[in-house]
Amino acid sequence: MNLHSLDYWRNPSGVEIPGDPLRFLYITDEAEHMMVSALAKQLFAYQQAAAGTNRQMTKMIMITMGALLPGVLLQDYIHHCATPDMPPIEFGTFGVKCYYGPGQPLEYPEIVQPLSIDVRGHTVGVVEDLIDLGGTARFVRDILCSPQYGAREAVIIAPYRKSRAALADDLEVLTFGTIPHDTWIITPRERVETMVKRVPFWARNGASKADCLANLQHIGYPQYILDDWFEVAWKRGG
Repeated sequence: MNLHSLDYWRNPSGVEIPGDPLRFLYITDEAEHMMVSALAKQLFAYQQAAAGTNRQMTKMIMITMGALLPGVLLQDYIHHCATPDMPPIEFGTFGVKCYYGPGQPLEYPEIVQPLSIDVRGHTVGVVEDLIDLGGTARFVRDILCSPQYGAREAVIIAPYRKSRAALADDLEVLTFGTIPHDTWIITPRERVETMVKRVPFWARNGASKADCLANLQHIGYPQYILDDWFEVAWKRGG
């Protein structure tokens, strides 16, 4: 297993935790940057293939909170590396909540922050951190393309997808890699969130404090996070 290899991150495996139905994949800072760099190349290829048509993306929506990090990294490539024949892209945000916590999806996605820019008549890139069966992607696509917002088309952009169902013909999707359905990705922006929500789950299911700490170390948490914040997570459910 070479964590510095881009090929490893295209189809990685999460680690198993005793008594937990989920596997956990800890995304390193380096991996996040490598994946978004690869996504930027895909996006540029899409823009070049759509040159001269209204299918080129001119707006980019980051779904908060998960897509803010990949979206900001993607903006860096778009702003500084796009060729002169590509149109400028305006970035905005749209808050959609899909999960309460690891392995706890909401029954229906919820809009928690209004759309921040006008997308009417534009082809929109929608940045997410993960496509899970495509339900949220379709929800966002459909609402952006509804009469309320009036987008012409939406292209879903995400580092990972969990199911080939997300690649159905009715969705335009740009992704980097695939992970199994039982795997929870821990992105750089949600390391503490995952810890403070999962440690109480383990404790309720009989794990000791030492067990919980060992679980996080096995997942790949660095010592500085454990030193600074593990006690907070343990007090939530220990």
